[in-house]
Amino acid sequence: VLATCGHAKLTDKSEHINNYGSCPLKKVGLEDWVGPKSEAPPPRWSFDTQPCGYPSVTCMDTSPDMANCDNPFPDANIYHKDETVIATYFDDSFNRTWEDGTKSAPCPLNLTYSDINFNKSTQWIVKKTESFDCPVTCYDCANLCRMQAMSVAKADQMLDPTMQGCNAWVFCTNPDGCTNGEKTMPGLSCTLKRIPLDNPDIQEQMRAPSNWDGPPAGLVAEGSGDFVSGFCNVRETCVNTESVRDRCDLGCGNEQEYPCWGWPYGSLGCSKGCIPSCPC
Repeated sequence: VLATCGHAKLTDKSEHINNYGSCPLKKVGLEDWVGPKSEAPPPRWSFDTQPCGYPSVTCMDTSPDMANCDNPFPDANIYHKDETVIATYFDDSFNRTWEDGTKSAPCPLNLTYSDINFNKSTQWIVKKTESFDCPVTCYDCANLCRMQAMSVAKADQMLDPTMQGCNAWVFCTNPDGCTNGEKTMPGLSCTLKRIPLDNPDIQEQMRAPSNWDGPPAGLVAEGSGDFVSGFCNVRETCVNTESVRDRCDLGCGNEQEYPCWGWPYGSLGCSKGCIPSCPC
């Protein structure tokens, strides 16, 4: 376990790991659960981010925006033969080319996406454009997966981030590269990919996103050491699952009636899946 400056860990009994200093993770357990203890999920890994509220600390608050991407799996390389690789990024500030000729996808990159506007006096959805540097940590990789999916979400699908774009990410924590079968992935590389929603293992993950122990066995490549990976927005919504749509008695995507993280009723919850763009 590597100590990290800026963390108040003197009284922290949680388990921490940080492979090669590029992927700080924390085992979230019962002591971190804010709801009824009887409803607490099993212990799971989460991103060990800088805490907010301290002077001179650049914090990364993973809730609620990262709620559906904040379950990384150490020593796991999510892979399926039917996957589509969207892009592989690694720090190319020196225009680096990997040993097999691989070059990083261009970054920094600008992404335009639709975001929730909590100012009730204006429209509910607003367009934003944001620049993202080359990801150099596993948190950066997961966040880029989330934002890439948001950037291709379609209005006629209720801006549902589950329908296209990135839904799985893989980060190589070893600066010297990570072995993936006969291929070695670039060190500190971030691969964004999409696994089809009709894949049986993705369907399993959608039905039970609280599978904290690891990805379904059919979605893990052999020899996954030094990789950390995770899913992003692999969940049931009223757009991708008919049974959820039937439970949305006020209509799928009805942002005027369903609260979404405090809007419009001050509630901290929302109807899960009924507003697909909500990070419920």
